[in-house]
Amino acid sequence: MQNDPTRRRLCAALLAAGAGLLVRGARGGSRPSGKCQSLTELLEAEGQPGMAAVLVDRGQIIEMAAVGRRNDISGASIDRHTVFELGSITKVFTALLVYRLRQRGLLDVDAPISRYVDDLPAAWESIAVSRLLSHTSGIPNYLNEGNFLELMPTDPAPDELLAMVAQAPLDFAPGTRHAYSNTNYILLGLAIERVTGADYWQFLQDEILGPLDMRTAGPRHAGDRRTVARGHLYQDGHWLEPPITAAGSAWAAGGLLASIDDMARFAIALDQGKLLPDALLREMWRDTPLADGTTAGWGAGWELADGGQVVGHGGGTAGFTGYLRHVPALRRTVVVLINRAGDIGPQGIAERLDLGLRPSKAKS
Repeated sequence: MQNDPTRRRLCAALLAAGAGLLVRGARGGSRPSGKCQSLTELLEAEGQPGMAAVLVDRGQIIEMAAVGRRNDISGASIDRHTVFELGSITKVFTALLVYRLRQRGLLDVDAPISRYVDDLPAAWESIAVSRLLSHTSGIPNYLNEGNFLELMPTDPAPDELLAMVAQAPLDFAPGTRHAYSNTNYILLGLAIERVTGADYWQFLQDEILGPLDMRTAGPRHAGDRRTVARGHLYQDGHWLEPPITAAGSAWAAGGLLASIDDMARFAIALDQGKLLPDALLREMWRDTPLADGTTAGWGAGWELADGGQVVGHGGGTAGFTGYLRHVPALRRTVVVLINRAGDIGPQGIAERLDLGLRPSKAKS
């Protein structure tokens, strides 16, 4: 099963979606035609099982919409409170927690990760926290094409995830390259717990989710009564049944769930400086230099595009994809959540929605 070509292509696409990369050839709607369209029309044009999106401009919700089915049994419609798996969009939250602790003088991003996490492989001990945030550490990714679908529904402890790659050599010398690795954010989650003395999920609740009234945001848990959308998996012309992502399989790297209403509250708080002061956000959005004089195209938990004019992060699980896109100079944020994974480019969809919702130019 691990060597099946279809499986390898599928997992590669899911991993790419989690990293926020646009998958070449991914299915999606057509680009905006130039005429003004509503967000609902733009979402419907994408032709996905279900989607929800929001545009926040200068701290105000300009438009929010949801289309499609929550599941295939009841036919219930997705709405603003329907919960989606966020996948690696979780990393933005983890990075923000790190920087909030930095702001309080409790965590030094230039310090080695061994200051905050014990019993690490010798090769990891001197790697700076900042290298983990920007995926320039060289630490191997515990998630790969061979274990993705099996691992997602399991609930291992963070130490078990680290053990999966603890004996492997570094992929490259820290600071010489960029390579996306979920292991980086498992280590950051452990550092947060060590510094605060609190459980990662509880600290996230106390610091961000609770104060922002993100009522349906959080990991999956036993007896979960939230209205969670059913995920869909599409590959090579076939719809497949995806496993549900358990809280432990991606943890601080990708275990968060939320509704589009929750993400709207997050986007407003981002604009209003409730998450971090502007100076620290700008620091997070600064491109990371590499040893050869080039840059990584990543800041601290954020992917950079258009020369750093756009920042964001994608998320992909076995049944969901999404993207958080922010244009700092315009104070404009688009978030899109989709209950489908496989052969899809969430970053491109978020860009189409953003461009499609720009004010139409008046005819001369």
